[in-house]
Amino acid sequence: MSRLRTLISSALIVMGLTGAAHANDDLVLVFAGCAGRMSAEMEHAWLVNDARADTWQTQRQRFVSILQAIMPRDRARETLSHRVEAKLAHSAILTTAKFGTDPRRSRLAKKQARIQVQSCQAMLLDG
Repeated sequence: MSRLRTLISSALIVMGLTGAAHANDDLVLVFAGCAGRMSAEMEHAWLVNDARADTWQTQRQRFVSILQAIMPRDRARETLSHRVEAKLAHSAILTTAKFGTDPRRSRLAKKQARIQVQSCQAMLLDG
């Protein structure tokens, strides 16, 4: 009976460690996505001469720093790819929000961009 307990305990520990690894992988992608979104916001602010560009740049740097701290070195390429994809997608949303010709789509894009950015900002301690 004690062998069975040991086996079950070992299996649960391994499953727990695997779950932690997957959770860390998910966090890496979350922070990569946020770094990409903040890059898009920063560049968009530069484009439209928005005074908040410095704020976006500071928040972007914070996400990049966090990302560098948690990213496994063997996943650098995948992480960068995810970050660039998030940046391009968010940039497209911002372009639609600012320059779109359909008022409904522009309004929805603006709302979506705000929701995405706010969810990222909520992860920073001082918002």
